[in-house]
Amino acid sequence: MMLWVMSASLGFAQQLEPFTPSTRWSHYIHRTYGPARLGLLAADTALDQALRQPACWDSTAGSYGRRYARAFERRVIRNSAELAAGLLTGEDLRYRRSRSSSIHGRVWNAFRASMTAQMPDGTKRPAYTRFFASELVNVSTAHWTRQRIQPGWLLQSLAWTTLDQSQTNLLDEFGPDLRRFGMRIWKRVHPQ
Repeated sequence: MMLWVMSASLGFAQQLEPFTPSTRWSHYIHRTYGPARLGLLAADTALDQALRQPACWDSTAGSYGRRYARAFERRVIRNSAELAAGLLTGEDLRYRRSRSSSIHGRVWNAFRASMTAQMPDGTKRPAYTRFFASELVNVSTAHWTRQRIQPGWLLQSLAWTTLDQSQTNLLDEFGPDLRRFGMRIWKRVHPQ
């Protein structure tokens, strides 16, 4: 019981830890330039290459490089806008894993966190900073694919961006569980 109380209090303290400018900067560097994040971007770009998204580029190696460079540029624009706007608004967009033991509760936490931000006083509100940064990157890169900027397209792009963030949150939520599961399987297949 005492261990549970201590871990719960540490989790609560972690949720309310201030998001100082130096912490924001470290978070920005990790999210934008971290090796694991760049590797995931390469894998995501490979999937886009296989699906020919956007369709204006073919499936040659040069097109993969162009897709990767554009995806990286979008990431830099979005993360830089989130950093600057977050410093102004105080919004904390970091994902906090759920303390729920139910899968439903954990999934709901991941989806809710894609649309909400935590404020310095601990309250939650819509993630205006994330929405602004997403629309900024969509509008500033629309010319790459000759996309006309219209209200319907803006709403659709915001919905896709929120869905993408939900997927990232789900990976953050269930990633440790998936790694443990993978290690168990690995140990059964390759006993030492």
